[in-house]
Amino acid sequence: MPSLSPKTNILGFDNAYHLLRRTTYNITKARILEYSVKTPQDAITALFTFTAPSPPSPLNNLGETIVPTAANPTVTDSQNTVNSVRNDLFWWLYSALKDNSAQHRIAFFLHLMFVADDNASFWTNYDYKELLRFHTNGSLKDLAVRMTMNPRMLTFLNNNLNQNTSPNQNYAREFLELFTILKGPQIATGNYTNYTEVDVQQAAKVLTGLTLTNTIQLDKTARLTSLDPLTNLPTGEIKINKHDTGSKTFSSAFSGQTIAGGNTEAAIKSELQNFVNMVFNQEETAKAYCRRIYRYFVGREITTDIENGIIVPMATALKADNYNILPVLGTLLKSKHFYDEEDAISGDQTYGSLARSPIDLYLHMFSILQLQMPPYATNPSAIHSLMNVVNTYSTNMGLPIFRPQSVNGYSGYSSSPNYDKNWITTSSLRIRYNNTIDYLINGLTYNGFLFKLNTPAFVRDSGYFSAPGNADTLLNEFLEMMFAFVPTGSRYDELKTAFLNNLSVTNWNNEWNAYLNTNNATSVKIALDRLVKAVIKSPEFQIM
Repeated sequence: MPSLSPKTNILGFDNAYHLLRRTTYNITKARILEYSVKTPQDAITALFTFTAPSPPSPLNNLGETIVPTAANPTVTDSQNTVNSVRNDLFWWLYSALKDNSAQHRIAFFLHLMFVADDNASFWTNYDYKELLRFHTNGSLKDLAVRMTMNPRMLTFLNNNLNQNTSPNQNYAREFLELFTILKGPQIATGNYTNYTEVDVQQAAKVLTGLTLTNTIQLDKTARLTSLDPLTNLPTGEIKINKHDTGSKTFSSAFSGQTIAGGNTEAAIKSELQNFVNMVFNQEETAKAYCRRIYRYFVGREITTDIENGIIVPMATALKADNYNILPVLGTLLKSKHFYDEEDAISGDQTYGSLARSPIDLYLHMFSILQLQMPPYATNPSAIHSLMNVVNTYSTNMGLPIFRPQSVNGYSGYSSSPNYDKNWITTSSLRIRYNNTIDYLINGLTYNGFLFKLNTPAFVRDSGYFSAPGNADTLLNEFLEMMFAFVPTGSRYDELKTAFLNNLSVTNWNNEWNAYLNTNNATSVKIALDRLVKAVIKSPEFQIM
């Protein structure tokens, strides 16, 4: 029976790699070795130690800050960066790549819980992303309150148009259907078990008057006049005369609870909090979040045993701890179940059970292979161009980053029953194979910087390979570093053939020694490039 029984002994290489694949975008062999001697508790403590990105906000191509913030309200953007640029996304991807913690991967999970998309105002896009990051060590319930007042969300789902004289149900519906308790089986017309159409209508009334003034909350600098006192991030406003001040009575799904209407700003804030409390007090809300946590960090399949042994106790703990995400996530990531140590065959169920998302694919590839890049602050233009490559091909693979295909998010995270399997299609697989490693082998030059993988230098200087002249040792250590499982038998032979082609192991040793003596890498580069391409374009690298 699956359970949350903790694993207490040190991780070892395979378990450390498994944990890092699932929690961070920044993986190197050095980090795997570092975590391999940690206990799960020590590893989680390190991964849950979050720091702010550096630099703390996006730059233009000249290295000037473009987003005024409460900490830095005055910016000198001599380029007058236009709204349509996505420097906030490129900065976010760079920050995620450099982040040693689980912060950015948890932040993207929170994006999936409260989906909004980037629009033409990069500063409101930045505010939305920073709200997610702020709550990576906080409460999902608190995030629900603040997200309801977030200017990007207010415009994305039209609650800025929700008034007492003309209710707009869009945000209220998605809040219940997609963001919190989710739909259950439809048991009658307008009754989705967990809530009803009456609840959508009443929720919309609660949310009337929670809006913004476009000239303030959506303005690049004026938005800083309306800040949330805890996050210091821009927030919407309450228009009392646009709010439905009457009482709101919900259906039997919420035990017929009545929420009193407010007629002052403070009372309307309390009304919103009471509504969120009502939704989050439901057991099904906690279970819905825990199922989504499980599918994001562990695997798509939730059996009856996993529901009873993992989801239910997680949900109980999550609800009891005011929906703070880190404690329950930490319990899951420290469990024997996460490392698949509950039966005689360790690692056969959770390892390699998720397809790599396009973000994971690119950022893991960059970090594992130690792609050299300039510091963001010294050459932001080059970083912007590289991350635009990631964004473009990720979009073509079905993950338009922070621009979801629908309010339901991205098919690889939300479309049942296949979930992450949806990342692998005939069209996306072609892009995964043709628009990833070849660019790094051939090189991409942006603003004077060459992004190019030097495979001979990587093998010689990284310290990751104990005996590069021994073809079998090199291949084993390379595959161990790249795959969830090192292939055996005929599959191992196929990869060895891709590496050596017509070379014998003796010839490879001679070629490697010649490279060390002459620094002429021509011959060994051909073989190593073949190996790296074969690995990245393999089915094994598409899973994690």
